[in-house]
Amino acid sequence: MTKKLNYTELLGVLAVLLVLAGLPLMLWHWRTTALPNRYLPGTKIINLTAIAPGGIWTEELVVGYGYWWKHPTRARDINLEQGDHVVLLLHSPDVQHSFSIPDLNIGPVEIHAGHTVEVEFIAERAGEFPFLCIKICGKDHGRLEGRFLVAARQDAVENSAAR
Repeated sequence: MTKKLNYTELLGVLAVLLVLAGLPLMLWHWRTTALPNRYLPGTKIINLTAIAPGGIWTEELVVGYGYWWKHPTRARDINLEQGDHVVLLLHSPDVQHSFSIPDLNIGPVEIHAGHTVEVEFIAERAGEFPFLCIKICGKDHGRLEGRFLVAARQDAVENSAAR
């Protein structure tokens, strides 16, 4: 005996399929279109993920415990230009970290495991600005460091050379 699919069941199946297909599409649209358009044009958006095992800041997005099979590259030097508007999206997939750029008076910013924290700043002066984790987060805590290299703006260099 065959059973016919009634309209209620058919609508239920279609609703589940729409959610399964629509949710990833909406997340993709948010990440590629809506998120970057929240900031001023020309804003540099930098993802920094802190990983306690190995003591790594990486620009790769590491979600959950994906770092067990993924070998992210260490973000030692991040190049900026003087006057850049920068948005840091700080992530922690494993433990609580605390981000700081002492020379720019930024931080400490607490990053709870599984969360993202947003930090905005303008690279007002040229130089080298180290960033680090200042909360003891594991045996490799001392290696969680990097630096922003802010190059002088080209027009500022030309103006000082003309004087």
